[in-house]
Amino acid sequence: MIERIQKNEERLDNTLQSIKLLEEALSAFKKSKKNIDLVNKYYGSKNWFKDKEAYENNEITKIKAGILSEDAVWNMNEEIADLIIDMKEIVKSFNKIKVKE
Repeated sequence: MIERIQKNEERLDNTLQSIKLLEEALSAFKKSKKNIDLVNKYYGSKNWFKDKEAYENNEITKIKAGILSEDAVWNMNEEIADLIIDMKEIVKSFNKIKVKE
């Protein structure tokens, strides 16, 4: 009996820690929404093409410029889409827990 209680107490503690980490990650992700929107607006814009050309012509050097690659923003959006799918699956798997709406 003691072992059962201890094991379930450990499970509870681990779950509460996971919840805390998820809350922190979701909070940070929500705060990134504006940056995500601005990056998507910049990517493919006239300014992006102008900056990309200048970078490729070595008019701009010694800066990190992954934003000017063909794949960086697309990959970011794909990762977000994958996270959304994962979050939906998590929500479905917790269907026994009443969710506030």
